Amino acid sequence: MHRIGEAARHVGVSPSALRLWERQGLVRPARTDGRYRLYSDGDLQRLREVRRLREVDQLNAAGIRRALRDPAHPGAHADSKLDGRVFRRLRKNNGLSLRDASGRTGLSVSFLSSLERGVSGASVATIQRLTAAYGTTMLELFGASGPASADRLVRAGEALVLRLGGGSVRIEQLARGATQLEPQLFVLAAGATSDGAYAHAGEEFLYLLSGAVTVWVGDDETYQLVHAGDALSFPSTMPHRWRNDARGETRLLWINTPPTF
Repeated sequence: MHRIGEAARHVGVSPSALRLWERQGLVRPARTDGRYRLYSDGDLQRLREVRRLREVDQLNAAGIRRALRDPAHPGAHADSKLDGRVFRRLRKNNGLSLRDASGRTGLSVSFLSSLERGVSGASVATIQRLTAAYGTTMLELFGASGPASADRLVRAGEALVLRLGGGSVRIEQLARGATQLEPQLFVLAAGATSDGAYAHAGEEFLYLLSGAVTVWVGDDETYQLVHAGDALSFPSTMPHRWRNDARGETRLLWINTPPTF
């Protein structure tokens, strides 16, 4: 059980936000005899979902209550939360201790432990470090594997979805059976960044659908995509990072080949 200050830190909001959400009927923490609020791990998971629905889907309190009651709500449809157990399984499959994984990824033992327990989230750059270290790709995190003819068509609203960076980055997997490319729709909330540079094998192609994004490639290349239809390609082996420069949401078609991200 967590006191309100600790719960707020885990969720990434202020204690006053948790009090407001309680008044709005979005969460009901337990109380001690002294009337102190106590939040369970289940409450923390619900609070993270409340934050995502507010910040990414832009829902008000009434909309959030409906979404939490109805898993088929469009804002939650087909979404996958980052499951820490996947990272624990990948690490153990590679025969690595937490200390070994820390040395391979450059991430701290405490962070890796928190991620595996579902306490911490992760940025895109961090996820890339982990998938590279464990010899896998983003598809593993989506729970998808292997080509299948029945998966050639992905209809609108049926793409597998993963949210990273505390919900500020939404990635839709646009192909399930492809083996030579990895097409994704990136939806970036205001202020979203990769939180660091990353590199991997292959080539990348970006096509701006809406919003604005700055991409840094290598040590001295900077590109600003500001008009719908702007496109950028570069070798994935060059360290790259990005930032949403729009006041609101930015949407990008992002393709990696081969699927090494």
